[in-house]
Order: sequence, then structure tokens, then C-alpha cells
Amino acid sequence: MAKKDEYFRMMEAQMKKWDEEVDKLRAKSAQASAEARAKYEEQLKALRASRDAAHKKLQEMRQASESAWQNLQAGMDSAWSSMKSALDKATSQFKK
Repeated sequence: MAKKDEYFRMMEAQMKKWDEEVDKLRAKSAQASAEARAKYEEQLKALRASRDAAHKKLQEMRQASESAWQNLQAGMDSAWSSMKSALDKATSQFKK
């Protein structure tokens, strides 16, 4: 049970960090030109979709039994990887 609890604490902390990063990017997009802002908004929309998918997967895992949550962990790790990639891509685009 400790491993499961530790995993959820780690994932929730990471999700909070990513939410903060998305908020920073949203603030930067508000300062951009109209053309750039439209591009940034599209990236932010993709980030929110990835974040929502990761959050949904995390909630499914939380409700799973002790043995079943480990089977769901691969899906969660995949959702996390997708979110990280999307955030990294958006962050690099905002720096241009």
C-alpha cells in the first residue's frame, strides 16, 4: 500500500507543477501578438487535453484495487509521457 500511496503523491505533485507551468505559458500568451496568441492558445488547448487525460487516468488508478492499479500504471505512465512531451514542446515554442 505504501508504494501505491507514494506513487499517487508523486503524480499529484507533478501534476501541480505542470499546472503551474501551463499557467505561466497562458500568461505569456496573453502578452503575444494576435497571430502568436492564436498559435499559443492551440498549444495550450492540447496541453489541457493531455493534462485532463492524465488526471482521468490517475483517478481511475486511485479507485482501482491494490492489484489492479499496477496494471493501470503503464497507461498512467504513457499519459504522463504525453503530457511531458506536450509541455516541453509548448515551452520551447513560447521561448521563440
